Amino acid sequence: MKIKLALFTCLIFLGLNLSAQESKFIEVTGSAEMLIEPDEFIFIIGIEEYWKEEFEKNKDFEDYKNKVKISEIEGQLIKTLNDLGIKTEDIKSTEVGNYWRYRGKELLISKKLEISLTDFKHINKIISKLDRKGIDYMQIGELKNKELVKYRKEVKVQALLAAKEKAKYLLEAIDKELGDIISITELNSDNYFWRPTLSTSNVMLNSSENPEAENDKKIKLRFEINAKFGIK
Repeated sequence: MKIKLALFTCLIFLGLNLSAQESKFIEVTGSAEMLIEPDEFIFIIGIEEYWKEEFEKNKDFEDYKNKVKISEIEGQLIKTLNDLGIKTEDIKSTEVGNYWRYRGKELLISKKLEISLTDFKHINKIISKLDRKGIDYMQIGELKNKELVKYRKEVKVQALLAAKEKAKYLLEAIDKELGDIISITELNSDNYFWRPTLSTSNVMLNSSENPEAENDKKIKLRFEINAKFGIK
């Protein structure tokens, strides 16, 4: 009975000792971000049918009779883009739809064109040449970069190093030393790509007038890494 009791007491002490050792760790979160120049981006132009009488003075919707069809608007837009050096294969039509504009009138068709570009300077050229009739909206869509995978790795590494540095200086404040890494967890592995939506008014501003608008033309990568380190 004494042997069993002594063995039981020893096991309890050993368990407490192991638990104390396992609890000697520090857990921190490090973050890092990077702004990347895109080497390709999508410029979106929304077009829609309209009535010629809309742009005539002293006309009410009851007078609207001559509709400009979506095919005519799209054809003129593509011609303008071609004249600016943009190839037809870099222009994609998507999301065809229709809607009511005026009571008692036929449905008007709308469409979205996605233009693949490599230089933001093209946007101002496009805006300056477009006939605004039939243009519903213009905005920047997806930003791309061929080296995105490489940049993602770099930002993740920087986030981990930031976590290590944080753990180190926190432990130094209480006269402790950083031990080996125990675990690494990505906190936002599925949220790495930022797609801005900019109005044309922001697009046309240069960096000297609006630095924030200039940054909005870049891909923003941001990662957070949770790391657990032992304590010596």
